[in-house]
Formats: sequence, C-alpha cells, structure tokens
Amino acid sequence: MAINSYVHYGTNYNNAFWDGQQMTYGDGDGSYMISLSAGLDVAAHEMTHGVTTNTANLQYRFEPGALNEAFSDIFGALIDDANWEIGEDIMGPGAKADGRESLRSLSDPSKYPVGAAYVPYGNGKGKYPAHMNEFYDLPRNLDNGGVHINSSIINHAAYTTAQDIGREKLGKIYYRALTVYLTPTSDFSDARKAIIQSAVDLYGDGSSEAAAAANGFNKVGILE
Repeated sequence: MAINSYVHYGTNYNNAFWDGQQMTYGDGDGSYMISLSAGLDVAAHEMTHGVTTNTANLQYRFEPGALNEAFSDIFGALIDDANWEIGEDIMGPGAKADGRESLRSLSDPSKYPVGAAYVPYGNGKGKYPAHMNEFYDLPRNLDNGGVHINSSIINHAAYTTAQDIGREKLGKIYYRALTVYLTPTSDFSDARKAIIQSAVDLYGDGSSEAAAAANGFNKVGILE
C-alpha cells in the first residue's frame, strides 16, 4: 500500500505519530529533540503502527494499547539494529545534557523516569517498568491508560528473548503473533500465548525458540 509521510509538522513539535492513515513527523524544538524523521527507529516505529492498524488493530488504550506501542518499539529496534534504544538519533543537546540519550530502552527500561503525573500510579520509583510488579495502573486520561509507559514491560520481554535466539528469529515470531493471532482487545496474557504459539508454529513444539519466547515473558512476570 502507499506509505504517506507528512514532515515539518507544526512548530518546534517534539513528536511523531500515526493517525490511522499516514505518518507525521515534527522537527523538534532543537533542544529536547531534533527532526523526528531523522531517526530510522522512529520511522520504523510509526510504520509498524500502520501494520498493526491493518492486522491486529490493537485498541489504543490500556494493555492492548501498550501492546500496540510495544510492537512499534520492538520493530523499531529490530530495523535500526545498532542497539536496543528507541530515538537515540533524535535527541537534542538539551536532552542529552540532562542524561536523556534516547526515548526508551528495551534493554534497561528503568534507566529513564516517567512524567511526574504518572508517578503516583506506579510503585513509587517513577521509572519505566521492566516487570509486572512495576506496572502503572493509569486512568484512561493519562497516556491512554499507560500505552507508552507499560509498553516497556513487553519491550523488555522481547529483548530478553532476543538474547537467546537473536533479532531475526524474534522478528519472525513477533510478526506472526501480531498478524495472525492478536485481536483488538488482546492483553498481555494473550500476547504471551500468541507469541509462544507463533514460536511453536515456526520452530516446533519443544524448540529452543519456543522456550526463549516463554522465558522472555517469565522474566517480566507475565506467567499465564
């Protein structure tokens, strides 16, 4: 299908988004962010939202929305495969001076703080969560119920699996889960089942790939 992108959006706009039909990129304010279209992983993240819209169509709220964001981060990190960070190429000098080298980290989610408004809904540490015991029970009016915040739990599960089986196999497994098994209301538990089943489909029951898929979810406390 056609891939449409709108660039130079707004003035000093520190964001990029998929609106259901096309991608839009701001130029940043020059301090916190530079042009968001400069980041390969950012572009891949937004394109993956398009894939999700046209496959699982995960609802953009609460756990389905966090899965939606996680799949975009995961494929962003698989396509821009230099590291497991998202947005490292779009951070401006002001952000870097404050220690913000990227937007999110799949390998170490807790290296970055969440916004102050989110802190009371977590475990009090105010960091992006890497485990279900750090889950943010956010209301709908804050980050659509935690779509960006809680996505880091799924991100970390994927990172953990990739340490066992590599990026290429991880991508195949997660892509199959997204396009074959997940539905608009799928939650984290559904994602575990879909990803393990996808690994079984591709590599066999009892395979090391299926075990690695399960281990990724075990390590972040999504056990069933």
